[in-house]
Amino acid sequence: MIKLGIFGDQTTNPELLYQLKKMPEVGVTGVYFSGNTIVPDGFTGFSSPTGLMDSADSILILSDKSISNDLVRLILRKSKHIYLKTMPNFHISEIKELIDLEKEAGIVTFIYNPFNFIPYLDPFINKYEKPLLINLRTCFEGQVIKPSHEMLLLVTALNRLVQSNYKNIAVFGLNTSGKKLILNLRVEYNNGCVINLTLSEEKMPGHCEISDQNGISNFSFQTPLYLSYPYLNQEYTAISNFVRHIQRQDKKANSFDNLLSGVQIVHDIREHLRFNGIVF
Repeated sequence: MIKLGIFGDQTTNPELLYQLKKMPEVGVTGVYFSGNTIVPDGFTGFSSPTGLMDSADSILILSDKSISNDLVRLILRKSKHIYLKTMPNFHISEIKELIDLEKEAGIVTFIYNPFNFIPYLDPFINKYEKPLLINLRTCFEGQVIKPSHEMLLLVTALNRLVQSNYKNIAVFGLNTSGKKLILNLRVEYNNGCVINLTLSEEKMPGHCEISDQNGISNFSFQTPLYLSYPYLNQEYTAISNFVRHIQRQDKKANSFDNLLSGVQIVHDIREHLRFNGIVF
């Protein structure tokens, strides 16, 4: 039985909480809600974060808001498995410290990412032979999420599929006469994988082609990739995958190494575009 402790607030989905109570081989020990959020019926509320941590062996942070690095560091120091609903906004040095704590604690970490649920990019379904080549053209959603954050989510999803550290990146970016950004990346990885990624602010149909020694998989989409596969109880599935990793003691797919690579790529993109007078 895996004991889950839940950190939440007014953005936490109550229906998800009740689903988690019914998840096989899982028990919810209690919740800690920040602010004036009322604890749902049937759940034990804790008055302090440390009290909740001490009662559980796995922590879910189910908030849409920015996550405190201090809170994550404390959870890791208590050797608790941790699931984050929101991609954290941490500096590279902070992520490196979390990686060291993660390895020292010997626990599983997991960050929810909507791009992991695109069927062709789902690392839990597809096991492409390495090296592989990914050619992807899409456009930024732009209305719901900032382009830089969308880029971080997308490259971390692709990194998880590649399962290797990147060794080189080439960036091309320009603003069209209509002040629309076009961005092209070529990312090379240590295991021989290559990603060619083109994004634009101009809304247009997209296409993805994934090649490995077994052949070519490709799919097309009419809307921004971020919107093409809508939210369908993805978070429950993500938490199920998190629990499965704990049960298998699978730490190879941990998330902070993957996050570090994504943050470094986005940092390189920003620096290149800034040098060319483009704010990203």
